[in-house]
Amino acid sequence: MAADLTGVTIRAAVPGDAAALEELGQRTFLEKFGHLYAKADLDTYLEEAHAQTFYAHMIDSPDYLVRLAALPDGALGAYLVCSPLELPADDAKEGAVELMRLYVDTPLQGRGLGSHFIGEAVDWAKISRAPELYLSVFSENEDARRLYERHGFEKVGEFDFPVGNHLDLEFLMRLKLE
Repeated sequence: MAADLTGVTIRAAVPGDAAALEELGQRTFLEKFGHLYAKADLDTYLEEAHAQTFYAHMIDSPDYLVRLAALPDGALGAYLVCSPLELPADDAKEGAVELMRLYVDTPLQGRGLGSHFIGEAVDWAKISRAPELYLSVFSENEDARRLYERHGFEKVGEFDFPVGNHLDLEFLMRLKLE
């Protein structure tokens, strides 16, 4: 399916986007997963993983790719973050990279933005001469897992992902690029 990008502008993130990324990241995480966690665990996780300073660091670093889907009114509707490999991928080849985040706001889901951003992640990984692209996905997020599998990612492991003091089972997935 071709992405329906009508009314959506895909662009690189700039420093002024950090606050909007914090808002979108926190809101989309809460909408999808908020019902699973105690408030204290959610607050801790969101303050660390979706803080404006966290996004500002990624935008400012040449080691990260941060891409956005902006709506006509300028609001952000989706984003992608790729990074050096930080996941616990013990068998990763040297130079492997990570698709760290891919969030699409509910009103834009089903338009192919996820697939579009996966394509951008793969292109970035290839330009970076990475032999593999890794990602992690919550074990119970079947829609996301199926999307990644359609793009050739395979489950290669499992690990515990902390959300505050709560541990989730996370699937480690890999796409071989060589």
